[in-house]
Amino acid sequence: MFRKLKGIVLIKNTGMLLGICMGLVASLIWGSWPVISKLAQTQNITSVEITILRFGISGLILLPVLFIHSISLRSLCTKGVALAVGAGMPYVLLAMNGISLSSSAHFGIIAPSSMLVFSTLGSIYLLSEKLTRQRLVGVSMIVLGVFIVGWHSFALMNHQVLMGDLMFVGCGALWAMFTLLGKYWKLNSWVATAMVSVVSGVLCFPLYGLSNEPIFVDMSITTFLAHGLFQGVLVAILALYSYSTSVSILGAAKGAVFAALVPPIAICLGVLILNEIVTWVEVTGITCVFLGMMFALGLIVFPSKVKISH
Repeated sequence: MFRKLKGIVLIKNTGMLLGICMGLVASLIWGSWPVISKLAQTQNITSVEITILRFGISGLILLPVLFIHSISLRSLCTKGVALAVGAGMPYVLLAMNGISLSSSAHFGIIAPSSMLVFSTLGSIYLLSEKLTRQRLVGVSMIVLGVFIVGWHSFALMNHQVLMGDLMFVGCGALWAMFTLLGKYWKLNSWVATAMVSVVSGVLCFPLYGLSNEPIFVDMSITTFLAHGLFQGVLVAILALYSYSTSVSILGAAKGAVFAALVPPIAICLGVLILNEIVTWVEVTGITCVFLGMMFALGLIVFPSKVKISH
Protein backbone atom coordinates (compact mmCIF):
# COMPACT_ATOMS: atom_id res chain seq x y z
CA MET A 1 0.00 0.00 0.00
CA PHE A 2 2.84 2.37 0.93
CA ARG A 3 4.64 1.63 -2.34
CA LYS A 4 1.45 2.27 -4.29
CA LEU A 5 0.86 5.63 -2.60
CA LYS A 6 4.50 6.55 -3.06
CA GLY A 7 4.19 5.81 -6.78
CA ILE A 8 1.07 7.99 -7.07
CA VAL A 9 2.80 10.90 -5.32
CA LEU A 10 5.83 10.50 -7.57
CA ILE A 11 3.67 10.57 -10.71
CA LYS A 12 1.79 13.62 -9.43
CA ASN A 13 5.00 15.49 -8.64
CA THR A 14 6.47 14.56 -12.03
CA GLY A 15 3.33 15.79 -13.80
CA MET A 16 3.38 19.06 -11.87
CA LEU A 17 7.04 19.56 -12.69
CA LEU A 18 6.29 18.95 -16.37
CA GLY A 19 3.45 21.49 -16.26
CA ILE A 20 5.71 24.12 -14.67
CA CYS A 21 8.48 23.49 -17.20
CA MET A 22 6.10 23.73 -20.15
CA GLY A 23 4.63 26.96 -18.79
CA LEU A 24 8.09 28.45 -18.39
CA VAL A 25 8.97 27.45 -21.97
CA ALA A 26 5.89 29.27 -23.29
CA SER A 27 6.66 32.37 -21.20
CA LEU A 28 10.28 32.47 -22.35
CA ILE A 29 9.32 32.15 -26.02
CA TRP A 30 6.59 34.80 -25.86
CA GLY A 31 8.73 37.09 -23.74
CA SER A 32 11.71 36.73 -26.07
CA TRP A 33 9.72 37.36 -29.27
CA PRO A 34 9.88 41.19 -29.20
CA VAL A 35 13.57 41.05 -28.25
CA ILE A 36 14.55 38.62 -31.02
CA SER A 37 12.39 40.53 -33.52
CA LYS A 38 14.08 43.79 -32.55
CA LEU A 39 17.45 42.05 -32.92
CA ALA A 40 16.39 40.90 -36.40
CA GLN A 41 15.71 44.50 -37.38
CA THR A 42 19.25 45.44 -36.38
CA GLN A 43 20.38 42.72 -38.81
CA ASN A 44 18.44 44.48 -41.60
CA ILE A 45 15.69 41.86 -41.63
CA THR A 46 12.46 43.58 -42.65
CA SER A 47 9.00 43.24 -41.13
CA VAL A 48 7.78 41.58 -44.33
CA GLU A 49 10.55 38.97 -44.15
CA ILE A 50 9.76 38.17 -40.50
CA THR A 51 6.05 37.87 -41.31
CA ILE A 52 6.72 35.50 -44.21
CA LEU A 53 9.09 33.40 -42.09
CA ARG A 54 6.54 33.12 -39.29
CA PHE A 55 3.43 32.21 -41.24
CA GLY A 56 4.98 30.62 -44.31
CA ILE A 57 6.64 27.95 -42.19
CA SER A 58 3.92 27.50 -39.55
CA GLY A 59 1.22 27.49 -42.24
CA LEU A 60 2.84 24.54 -44.03
CA ILE A 61 3.37 22.64 -40.77
CA LEU A 62 -0.17 23.20 -39.43
CA LEU A 63 -2.02 22.68 -42.74
CA PRO A 64 -2.69 18.97 -41.95
CA VAL A 65 -4.52 20.06 -38.76
CA LEU A 66 -7.28 21.58 -40.90
CA PHE A 67 -7.67 18.33 -42.86
CA ILE A 68 -7.68 16.23 -39.69
CA HIS A 69 -10.49 18.35 -38.19
CA SER A 70 -12.33 18.58 -41.55
CA ILE A 71 -12.36 22.38 -41.66
CA SER A 72 -14.36 23.58 -44.67
CA LEU A 73 -13.15 26.20 -47.11
CA ARG A 74 -16.13 28.40 -46.18
CA SER A 75 -15.18 28.29 -42.50
CA LEU A 76 -11.58 29.05 -43.40
CA CYS A 77 -12.62 32.07 -45.51
CA THR A 78 -14.90 33.48 -42.79
CA LYS A 79 -13.76 32.48 -39.32
CA GLY A 80 -10.19 31.86 -40.44
CA VAL A 81 -9.86 35.32 -42.00
CA ALA A 82 -11.36 36.99 -38.90
CA LEU A 83 -8.94 35.13 -36.62
CA ALA A 84 -6.02 35.91 -38.94
CA VAL A 85 -6.79 39.63 -38.67
CA GLY A 86 -6.47 39.33 -34.91
CA ALA A 87 -3.38 37.14 -34.49
CA GLY A 88 -1.97 36.85 -37.99
CA MET A 89 -0.27 39.12 -40.49
CA PRO A 90 -1.82 42.47 -39.38
CA TYR A 91 -0.78 41.79 -35.78
CA VAL A 92 2.82 40.92 -36.65
CA LEU A 93 3.28 43.81 -39.10
CA LEU A 94 1.84 46.29 -36.58
CA ALA A 95 4.02 44.88 -33.81
CA MET A 96 7.17 44.98 -35.90
CA ASN A 97 6.57 48.58 -36.98
CA GLY A 98 5.90 49.50 -33.36
CA ILE A 99 9.10 47.81 -32.18
CA SER A 100 11.09 49.72 -34.80
CA LEU A 101 9.77 53.00 -33.32
CA SER A 102 9.73 52.07 -29.64
CA SER A 103 11.45 49.29 -27.66
CA SER A 104 10.93 45.60 -27.00
CA ALA A 105 10.50 46.44 -23.30
CA HIS A 106 7.52 48.67 -24.06
CA PHE A 107 6.00 45.95 -26.24
CA GLY A 108 6.42 43.45 -23.40
CA ILE A 109 4.57 45.78 -21.05
CA ILE A 110 1.86 47.30 -23.24
CA ALA A 111 0.78 44.59 -25.70
CA PRO A 112 -0.01 41.72 -23.25
CA SER A 113 -1.61 44.04 -20.70
CA SER A 114 -3.73 45.82 -23.33
CA MET A 115 -4.83 42.43 -24.62
CA LEU A 116 -6.01 41.44 -21.15
CA VAL A 117 -7.90 44.73 -20.72
CA PHE A 118 -9.63 44.49 -24.12
CA SER A 119 -10.38 40.79 -23.54
CA THR A 120 -11.99 41.60 -20.20
CA LEU A 121 -14.14 44.37 -21.67
CA GLY A 122 -15.02 42.27 -24.70
CA SER A 123 -15.99 39.26 -22.59
CA ILE A 124 -18.56 41.40 -20.78
CA TYR A 125 -20.37 42.42 -23.98
CA LEU A 126 -19.68 39.44 -26.24
CA LEU A 127 -19.60 36.52 -23.80
CA SER A 128 -21.91 38.03 -21.13
CA GLU A 129 -19.34 37.50 -18.38
CA LYS A 130 -19.58 39.42 -15.12
CA LEU A 131 -16.83 41.82 -14.07
CA THR A 132 -15.90 40.92 -10.50
CA ARG A 133 -14.36 43.39 -8.07
CA GLN A 134 -11.07 41.53 -8.27
CA ARG A 135 -10.88 41.72 -12.08
CA LEU A 136 -11.89 45.38 -11.95
CA VAL A 137 -9.01 46.14 -9.58
CA GLY A 138 -6.61 44.16 -11.80
CA VAL A 139 -7.71 45.91 -15.00
CA SER A 140 -7.47 49.31 -13.30
CA MET A 141 -3.89 48.58 -12.18
CA ILE A 142 -2.97 47.43 -15.70
CA VAL A 143 -4.40 50.62 -17.23
CA LEU A 144 -2.47 52.65 -14.66
CA GLY A 145 0.78 50.83 -15.50
CA VAL A 146 0.33 51.34 -19.26
CA PHE A 147 -0.57 54.99 -18.66
CA ILE A 148 2.63 55.48 -16.63
CA VAL A 149 4.77 54.08 -19.45
CA GLY A 150 2.94 56.05 -22.14
CA TRP A 151 2.95 59.25 -20.08
CA HIS A 152 6.72 58.97 -19.69
CA SER A 153 7.14 58.89 -23.49
CA PHE A 154 4.74 61.82 -23.88
CA ALA A 155 6.49 63.83 -21.14
CA LEU A 156 9.80 63.42 -22.94
CA MET A 157 8.06 64.63 -26.13
CA ASN A 158 9.30 61.53 -27.93
CA HIS A 159 6.49 61.27 -30.45
CA GLN A 160 8.18 58.38 -32.26
CA VAL A 161 8.21 56.17 -29.14
CA LEU A 162 4.67 57.27 -28.30
CA MET A 163 3.48 56.24 -31.77
CA GLY A 164 5.13 52.84 -31.29
CA ASP A 165 3.42 52.47 -27.90
CA LEU A 166 0.04 53.24 -29.49
CA MET A 167 0.75 50.53 -32.06
CA PHE A 168 1.32 48.11 -29.16
CA VAL A 169 -2.11 49.04 -27.79
CA GLY A 170 -3.47 48.18 -31.24
CA CYS A 171 -1.67 44.83 -31.04
CA GLY A 172 -3.41 44.15 -27.75
CA ALA A 173 -6.77 44.94 -29.31
CA LEU A 174 -6.10 42.63 -32.26
CA TRP A 175 -4.99 39.71 -30.08
CA ALA A 176 -8.03 40.25 -27.82
CA MET A 177 -10.18 39.97 -30.95
CA PHE A 178 -8.55 36.63 -31.73
CA THR A 179 -9.05 35.42 -28.15
CA LEU A 180 -12.68 36.49 -27.88
CA LEU A 181 -13.70 35.09 -31.27
CA GLY A 182 -11.98 31.79 -30.49
CA LYS A 183 -13.97 31.53 -27.25
CA TYR A 184 -17.22 32.71 -28.87
CA TRP A 185 -16.95 30.11 -31.63
CA LYS A 186 -15.63 27.51 -29.14
CA LEU A 187 -12.79 26.53 -31.45
CA ASN A 188 -10.09 24.05 -30.58
CA SER A 189 -6.86 25.94 -29.83
CA TRP A 190 -4.94 23.97 -32.46
CA VAL A 191 -7.64 24.60 -35.08
CA ALA A 192 -7.68 28.34 -34.34
CA THR A 193 -3.88 28.53 -34.55
CA ALA A 194 -3.83 26.50 -37.77
CA MET A 195 -6.43 28.80 -39.33
CA VAL A 196 -4.37 31.87 -38.47
CA SER A 197 -1.14 30.35 -39.79
CA VAL A 198 -2.61 28.93 -43.01
CA VAL A 199 -4.63 32.03 -43.95
CA SER A 200 -1.69 34.32 -43.15
CA GLY A 201 0.63 31.97 -45.03
CA VAL A 202 -1.54 32.23 -48.14
CA LEU A 203 -1.56 36.03 -47.83
CA CYS A 204 2.24 35.97 -47.75
CA PHE A 205 2.29 35.31 -51.52
CA PRO A 206 0.74 38.65 -52.54
CA LEU A 207 2.74 40.33 -49.76
CA TYR A 208 5.87 38.93 -51.34
CA GLY A 209 4.82 40.20 -54.77
CA LEU A 210 3.81 43.67 -53.58
CA SER A 211 7.03 44.30 -51.71
CA ASN A 212 9.11 47.02 -53.34
CA GLU A 213 12.35 45.76 -51.80
CA PRO A 214 14.04 42.43 -52.60
CA ILE A 215 13.23 39.77 -50.01
CA PHE A 216 15.68 37.23 -48.57
CA VAL A 217 18.35 38.32 -51.06
CA ASP A 218 20.89 39.60 -48.54
CA MET A 219 20.01 37.04 -45.87
CA SER A 220 22.43 34.19 -45.25
CA ILE A 221 21.24 30.59 -45.03
CA THR A 222 22.18 30.46 -41.34
CA THR A 223 20.17 33.59 -40.53
CA PHE A 224 17.23 32.35 -42.60
CA LEU A 225 17.14 29.01 -40.78
CA ALA A 226 17.64 30.55 -37.34
CA HIS A 227 14.87 33.12 -37.62
CA GLY A 228 12.65 30.69 -39.52
CA LEU A 229 12.96 28.16 -36.70
CA PHE A 230 12.27 30.79 -34.03
CA GLN A 231 9.39 32.59 -35.76
CA GLY A 232 7.72 29.70 -37.57
CA VAL A 233 8.23 26.83 -35.11
CA LEU A 234 9.01 28.11 -31.61
CA VAL A 235 6.72 31.16 -31.49
CA ALA A 236 3.85 30.00 -33.71
CA ILE A 237 3.68 26.34 -32.62
CA LEU A 238 5.80 25.30 -29.62
CA ALA A 239 4.74 28.20 -27.38
CA LEU A 240 1.05 27.41 -27.85
CA TYR A 241 1.59 23.67 -27.35
CA SER A 242 3.64 24.28 -24.19
CA TYR A 243 1.08 26.68 -22.72
CA SER A 244 -1.85 24.37 -23.55
CA THR A 245 -0.03 21.43 -21.95
CA SER A 246 0.75 23.49 -18.85
CA VAL A 247 -2.89 24.53 -18.45
CA SER A 248 -4.12 20.94 -18.94
CA ILE A 249 -1.78 19.70 -16.17
CA LEU A 250 -1.88 22.55 -13.67
CA GLY A 251 -5.34 23.93 -14.43
CA ALA A 252 -6.36 27.28 -15.89
CA ALA A 253 -5.74 29.31 -12.72
CA LYS A 254 -2.19 28.08 -12.11
CA GLY A 255 -1.35 27.98 -15.80
CA ALA A 256 -2.37 31.62 -16.20
CA VAL A 257 0.54 32.77 -14.02
CA PHE A 258 2.91 32.13 -16.91
CA ALA A 259 1.07 34.73 -19.04
CA ALA A 260 1.80 37.25 -16.28
CA LEU A 261 5.51 36.42 -16.54
CA VAL A 262 5.77 37.62 -20.16
CA PRO A 263 6.21 41.38 -19.41
CA PRO A 264 9.11 41.01 -16.90
CA ILE A 265 10.81 38.40 -19.12
CA ALA A 266 10.64 40.74 -22.14
CA ILE A 267 12.14 43.59 -20.13
CA CYS A 268 14.95 41.48 -18.65
CA LEU A 269 15.89 40.00 -22.03
CA GLY A 270 15.77 43.45 -23.63
CA VAL A 271 18.29 44.71 -21.08
CA LEU A 272 20.55 41.66 -21.41
CA ILE A 273 20.48 41.18 -25.19
CA LEU A 274 19.74 44.62 -26.64
CA ASN A 275 21.28 46.72 -23.85
CA GLU A 276 18.02 48.63 -23.54
CA ILE A 277 17.84 51.08 -20.64
CA VAL A 278 14.88 50.70 -18.29
CA THR A 279 14.04 53.77 -16.22
CA TRP A 280 12.43 53.85 -12.79
CA VAL A 281 9.22 55.05 -14.43
CA GLU A 282 9.09 51.92 -16.60
CA VAL A 283 9.89 49.76 -13.57
CA THR A 284 6.93 51.37 -11.78
CA GLY A 285 4.75 50.73 -14.81
CA ILE A 286 5.73 47.08 -15.12
CA THR A 287 5.15 46.57 -11.39
CA CYS A 288 1.59 47.93 -11.71
CA VAL A 289 1.00 45.81 -14.81
CA PHE A 290 2.37 42.64 -13.19
CA LEU A 291 0.31 43.04 -10.03
CA GLY A 292 -2.74 43.96 -12.10
CA MET A 293 -2.39 40.84 -14.23
CA MET A 294 -2.05 38.72 -11.08
CA PHE A 295 -5.30 40.21 -9.73
CA ALA A 296 -7.16 39.97 -13.06
CA LEU A 297 -6.13 36.36 -13.59
CA GLY A 298 -7.20 35.43 -10.06
CA LEU A 299 -3.68 34.62 -8.90
CA ILE A 300 -3.94 37.16 -6.07
CA VAL A 301 -7.25 37.17 -4.21
CA PHE A 302 -8.76 39.48 -1.68
CA PRO A 303 -8.83 37.99 1.82
CA SER A 304 -12.26 36.76 2.79
CA LYS A 305 -13.97 38.25 5.80
CA VAL A 306 -13.45 36.21 8.91
CA LYS A 307 -16.46 35.89 11.16
CA ILE A 308 -15.69 35.77 14.86
CA SER A 309 -18.17 33.75 16.86
CA HIS A 310 -18.83 34.64 20.48
